[in-house]
Amino acid sequence: MEPSPAKGKPQGRLLVSTTLDAKDELEERLEKCTGIVTSLINGLSEREANDTITAHVCKGSQQHEEVCLGLFALLLTEPTQAQRDLKDLTLVNRDGMNVILIKINQILMEKFLKLQDVCRTQLVWLVRELVKNGVIGADGVLMTLMKQIAGGDISSKNLWLAENVLEILVDQREWVLKSGMLIAMSVYTYLRLIVDHHGTPPLQVLRQKEVDFCIGMLREKFMDCLIIGRDLVRLLQNVARIPEMELLWRDLLHNPRPSAPSTLGCCSS
Repeated sequence: MEPSPAKGKPQGRLLVSTTLDAKDELEERLEKCTGIVTSLINGLSEREANDTITAHVCKGSQQHEEVCLGLFALLLTEPTQAQRDLKDLTLVNRDGMNVILIKINQILMEKFLKLQDVCRTQLVWLVRELVKNGVIGADGVLMTLMKQIAGGDISSKNLWLAENVLEILVDQREWVLKSGMLIAMSVYTYLRLIVDHHGTPPLQVLRQKEVDFCIGMLREKFMDCLIIGRDLVRLLQNVARIPEMELLWRDLLHNPRPSAPSTLGCCSS
């Protein structure tokens, strides 16, 4: 059950809070930065606003961080202007989005479950955009996001997250194939989820997408999947009765590719 909003104190725009929660330092920081950006661009045209925030970030590293975090917070809380905020953020950022990547990782690891629904949706959208734009370090953020998908949980929010992360992996397949660690983690994650989603008719479409993704990665990048280690054999055994997985098992045992002639033996030893 979601915690009920606090009574008697203002509800933050980023996190769901209760009457027992102290004011969150991260939320306060982002609200302060949002105020700075808003005061800089209020009443200005888009071009004037760009010139103003660009001039402000050039004053020093503190101003650069304030503007970047302010735009980041606006992007999370104001979906209707998210595209413009991301455009502005890309324009003024001077550190390869490092300050944003750090903050996203912090939110994912410490605050994800407390995010307002709108902010959670926007954060996943932002990760998708960072991946799409090939931002260095986006693979690490995507892996942190993937860790938020809970095993054994078929609640609507967890299913939504599993499906959206899978869409990123499928849509940006060529980018995914460049990272062995990302390949291994995504296969590990979705082999586990296939078990959760198997045998539940409403989840059949999602489960089939997960199967197709894992089969594709296992067939094309099996050596990278070996990073998973012994757990790979266990996970494959758990899904072995699914027809596509049964065929994969047969090929691995009887028709291994020359590049991986004894892969299953290596995993299970």
